[in-house]
Amino acid sequence: MSKFDSKLFGENIKKYRKINGLSQENLATRLNKSIGTISRFESGELLPNAEEIHILCDEFGISEADLFERQYITANKENISNPFGVSTLYVYFNAFIPKLKLFKKDKFLLRVQEKTDRCEVQFENSHDGTVYSNGYMLSDNAVAFISMQNHKPNRQRLDMCEMIININDRESDLMLGAYLGTNSQYEPSIRKCYFSKKDIEFTDEMLEDLKPRDYEIKKLKETFALYLDIFNK
Repeated sequence: MSKFDSKLFGENIKKYRKINGLSQENLATRLNKSIGTISRFESGELLPNAEEIHILCDEFGISEADLFERQYITANKENISNPFGVSTLYVYFNAFIPKLKLFKKDKFLLRVQEKTDRCEVQFENSHDGTVYSNGYMLSDNAVAFISMQNHKPNRQRLDMCEMIININDRESDLMLGAYLGTNSQYEPSIRKCYFSKKDIEFTDEMLEDLKPRDYEIKKLKETFALYLDIFNK
């Protein structure tokens, strides 16, 4: 039988509160509790009762199962560590800008937070801090794998995305990687992107480097699968 983790439960309350843009004061008002009580809920020191859990889930737009969700735990500590040594990575790729209705080079933020049993990531808009998705990262000596999903009440549609980063170049200003996601019509897309530990200018030369190469297109025609060569810069 699995052991209930009150600290993790509290972290879930805090996570969904922030995803929904609520302050501890907002939540205290909804539950008719003090801010101190909300703080104790989020630290795992105090557990809400059944009625309070129902109200919390209603406010967050989630089910009780989401709040009790157990995080993925891997037995290999090396795979859940942050290989970059920084809490923020800058992500550069050719992105669709809904307001402009066109594709242009743009910069995003990937927040990385290493916990005792997992490495959490959060994908953000670099201009206004909008959180697009959050999830987890696993890595070895060659690559970092990232899997994320958006929180449905925060967006009009469910979305999943994945990233893979060539961490052989982790000491370099630029690490090449790939981003797999969907557009507004749920059409899957995959594109090359650059990751950096520093905030640098997204140049036209960088954008040119992110274009699929002829041999990659050739592989697509031969195998009906696009193999992006993130190890060849």
